[in-house]
This record gives sequence, C-alpha cells and structure tokens, in this order.
Amino acid sequence: MLNWILFVLFLAPIGYYIFKLKNYKLNTKTMIVIALFAAVHFVLSKIQFVQYPQGGGFNLLASLPILLVGILYGPMTGMTCGLVSAVVSIIGGQLFIVHPAQFLLDYILPTMFLGLSGMFGSDTKKNILIGCTLAVTFKVITHVLSGCIYFSEYAPSGMNPLVYSLIYNITGEGIEGWLSSFVLTIIPLDKIRKMAKIATINKAS
Repeated sequence: MLNWILFVLFLAPIGYYIFKLKNYKLNTKTMIVIALFAAVHFVLSKIQFVQYPQGGGFNLLASLPILLVGILYGPMTGMTCGLVSAVVSIIGGQLFIVHPAQFLLDYILPTMFLGLSGMFGSDTKKNILIGCTLAVTFKVITHVLSGCIYFSEYAPSGMNPLVYSLIYNITGEGIEGWLSSFVLTIIPLDKIRKMAKIATINKAS
C-alpha cells in the first residue's frame, strides 16, 4: 500500500508538467532541438568512466545537454527534452524495475528535473549556476530516494541505507551533474544563442 501511495506522490511532478502543457507551444525547430539534445544525452551517458555495480556511475557530462536546453528555451522545453531523453534511454538501455514508483524515480523524473535548469532565467552566471545546481540536486534526490527505499539490501552491513544511497549517488550522478552545471557557467551562451537564433528566453514556460 505504501508503495502505491509513493507512486501517486511521485506522479505529482508529471501531473504538473501535463497541466502546463496546455500553454506550451511546440514548433518544428524546437522539436528538432529536443530530439538532437536527447540523442547527445544518450550518447554521453554511454561514455562511462566509472560503472557502479547497481547502475549509475560517472559519465561524460551527460546532464549538460538537457541543462542547456532548459537554460536556452525555458523549463517546459527542458522538461520535455528530459522526458524524451528518458524514453530514448529506456529504449536503448537495460531496465531494472521492482515497482512503478521506482521506475519513475530512476528512469523518468531524474532527466525531467534536469530540464528545470532555466527556472531562474539565464541573465547572469549566478542565475544559471543556481538553476542548474537545483535541477541536478532534484535529480540526485530522486535517485537517493529510490536507493534507500527499494535497494536498501545493497547497503553494507551496519551502514544506514540512506547514508549508503547518498554516497552512492552523490559520488556518481551528483558530481557529474554539478560539474556539468559549472561547465555551463563558462561556455559562451550568448554566442550559442545567436547561432541558434534564439531571440528571447521564455522564463515563464
């Protein structure tokens, strides 16, 4: 019963996303950008420097493409790119599912949360860093919750499952995501915006 309550709870962010879709206009150019960056995310996620035994690890800045879309096009487009990336990863990867709630926590919500990177806009490097850092933190939280709720048996004897899940996910997904956030503060976003002919950034999207 508790698992299904958690499942409904974890559906809330997806419900919010669906609710916001009514005001979301998706044109051909944006669809191409989403598809391209979702593909780049998938490729980068396969370049792993460290592979952890229960999944995850440290890869080549796989969070960066989705974070970048969220910054350039706004949270709704970023979350859409995250959702598409999740679907691509599901199709092209091996899944380990113990419950629908765990499926949401490990395979759907993490990449969708990365798309929230533009929640504070991109007027300053400070706003970019804060937005990306929070987006990555939300992603890490979902993995930590999944680890301590559904995979607590993997924790070493005598170690608290929450502590184990924190260490497991922060040293992999967390470091990679926060490193991607830092990279976004030093790359020339204005030039990228001009090259992509992005006139404005929809902060409310």
